[in-house]
Amino acid sequence: MLMLKKFIENYVDIPLDEWDIISTLFKINTFNKNEIIVSEGKICRYFYFLEEGLVHHFINHNGNNTSKFFIPAPYCFTSRLSFLNQTVTSENIQAIEKCVVFQITWQQYYDLMELKSWNSFTRKILNEVQDITEERLFTNLTETAELTYKKMLIQNPGLLSRIPLKYLASYLGITSQSLSRIRKKY
Repeated sequence: MLMLKKFIENYVDIPLDEWDIISTLFKINTFNKNEIIVSEGKICRYFYFLEEGLVHHFINHNGNNTSKFFIPAPYCFTSRLSFLNQTVTSENIQAIEKCVVFQITWQQYYDLMELKSWNSFTRKILNEVQDITEERLFTNLTETAELTYKKMLIQNPGLLSRIPLKYLASYLGITSQSLSRIRKKY
């Protein structure tokens, strides 16, 4: 739970009394490699803090899985619209590696909104995720798969070795064979 506290403190200061409340609500859970954490067609019931591991957000479109995001620890994740609105999700979230998470329910998440530190933290993290999403959309519209791969290699080379090639190819919007050609260059 110390990693969760440090993560939140990267965004806001947490008074001790507020941390005591936050820390009592989060419960630890573990997901095995390749286990589905959130399934399309169901309601996402939890907001997660990923302490250890790597998760894969993807959608199933016409029988093909299309990768949206990869989230390495430490970071927060959920199926945002499903969780916030308590509606059915159209995405899947999968543990690529064994994952250790701390999770809270929708009601606990909203109860924590009464805390100034949590309210500020969630606003900041949602803005950050929005920025990342907009950057991803811009990249998809303006850059080649090769350039995107090269940037990923420079920015986070260790992450690329942890992502199965079929997921990475899907994320880049190319075939596995095209990804192999790109990887040979670098």
